[in-house]
Amino acid sequence: MAEGILNLCRVLSCEGQVMVNGVYSFAASEVAGKLEGTDLFFNQGIRLAAAAIGEINQAAGCGTGESARLAAQLLAYCERKSASGISPVLLARELKAAASALEEFVGKNAIPLPDINTDLIEGITKDQKTAQMIVEGSEAGELVVKESMSGETSFEIIKGMRLDGGLTVGAEGTVWDSLVLIVKTPITSFSSIYPLLQKTGQQNLFILADGIEGEALTLLSANVKQNRIHVRAMKAPGIGRRKEDLFEDAAAYTDTMVFDGIYPCQMEEISPAMLGRVKAVTAAGSYTIIKGNADNNRICRRIDGIKERIGDPKTNYYDKQMLRGRIAGLMGCAPVIYAGGYTTVQAKEEKRRIESALAYYQTVKQFGVLKKDDLINFQAGSEAEKFLTESMKKCFQNEEISAYLMILMIQKICGLIVMWLTTGAVMVSTGYDREDLELIKSGVDIERLRS
Repeated sequence: MAEGILNLCRVLSCEGQVMVNGVYSFAASEVAGKLEGTDLFFNQGIRLAAAAIGEINQAAGCGTGESARLAAQLLAYCERKSASGISPVLLARELKAAASALEEFVGKNAIPLPDINTDLIEGITKDQKTAQMIVEGSEAGELVVKESMSGETSFEIIKGMRLDGGLTVGAEGTVWDSLVLIVKTPITSFSSIYPLLQKTGQQNLFILADGIEGEALTLLSANVKQNRIHVRAMKAPGIGRRKEDLFEDAAAYTDTMVFDGIYPCQMEEISPAMLGRVKAVTAAGSYTIIKGNADNNRICRRIDGIKERIGDPKTNYYDKQMLRGRIAGLMGCAPVIYAGGYTTVQAKEEKRRIESALAYYQTVKQFGVLKKDDLINFQAGSEAEKFLTESMKKCFQNEEISAYLMILMIQKICGLIVMWLTTGAVMVSTGYDREDLELIKSGVDIERLRS
């Protein structure tokens, strides 16, 4: 198991990225899959190390190389101590105590940074201009990162709630002061929507539905072309839970409710007073922007609920990014960085790089930084504390490090080494060696074989 951990750490400790299936990668899980062999314990070590390092990178946006170097140093230290006759259980206990003490020190001595220098994230973006985009976008609101069709990375602040997708009914452009109808079921019958069209008269109406199909699509389009009604309609983007969330977010943003044809009333019974209202609807081909009122209590409650989900440790990095995008829409101000590339692979790599830098920026903004030299002030008592502190200092090149990243590394990497130590101790205490455990997994009765 130790060989597996060390093998992965050697590869991830290298400067730069690793070629995996013809594509450069620095993801621990992708690299780990190519290092596994036939030895089950070797593979288990690789997987445990990949999981720990991957969690750190996903939460903090970086730290893969630093975590790998720290794991290799701690592993070598514990192997030397075990070879000298010290109990693995005692070593594990000392390492856990050292990790807790250093973690507490980092938390107490972190320095908040109200104004973050782009140098902190430029090492991840590899470009000062992109780093500046991240800082400006994060200050403007909840920054969203999307892939671009262009070769260059660009930045834009969208005022309003952006809905991906073009119009199903109506022409591109901007209309002002529009009523809003949100229906979470497909609209197929023109007769069901006709009573509402009579009540709204010549007012602008924007319809967001699960779909506009059949007779409804044909007759709505025909009447819009002849300028009898002023309707714009689109199919809601997304699937499943994401689409449900979008409906509710849009309803809160436009101060209306989500209809389904039955609740809270039949489609024929909907009145203009039950509809939402926006200042403008802008259709631009691949997306539509609605500008509503982003200052009501209903929106604030939804944003608070989304922030709770973001703070939940069970929420993965990808879902957190999607949730932040929802907050941006509800706030009516969506800063967007479009990650450019001349190929699909380049665009995806650029997007992942920007997302990593953004995650690191957010941890620094929330938890502050700790200067590497400040680790000297840590009053290390035990030998394990001294070694852990020195190892942390050697792992980092920058003088200012995210306090959250340091805490994560202490927790995850020390936890990994403690797991390895206790696993070895169990093997010794039970009297089984590696070959015995392999036979046990194969269903062989070791006790009968020994007798």
